Amino acid sequence: MSGRLKIKLFGLITFINVAIGVTLGGLLYTIWPDHYFEWYPSIPLFYWIMALAMVFFLDKVKRKNGDVSVTTFMLVRCCKFLMACIFLWMYANWVGTQLRTFGFTLMLFYFIYLTLETYTIYLYEKKRMKREKKEQDEQNKL
Repeated sequence: MSGRLKIKLFGLITFINVAIGVTLGGLLYTIWPDHYFEWYPSIPLFYWIMALAMVFFLDKVKRKNGDVSVTTFMLVRCCKFLMACIFLWMYANWVGTQLRTFGFTLMLFYFIYLTLETYTIYLYEKKRMKREKKEQDEQNKL
């Protein structure tokens, strides 16, 4: 992935993260103030760092292997889920206030990002399959 594309992708990840974080935080703060908790900003920050790490890792795999497989993507998703569980465990042990709300919000963010990342990998695979079909058609013409 070129430097320019990586910067655009990081910018898009940051924009989506800020939009989702501010929207959900605003809803919690204004509509459900009894469910807003002091550590809320740590959740969007956690998922922002995880998204950037995922892009970095998948880029490294693509450079090494030439392409990113669905298996690699699912392995990264599994690691992200494990990190979210560890993050929840750390919050429960160190902070422990409003644990149910924190866990629900963490899970909500997880499912939002799961949907976004699945859609992204779907678009990537669709583009890759189209590119391979085009290359195969060119090979058959020769």
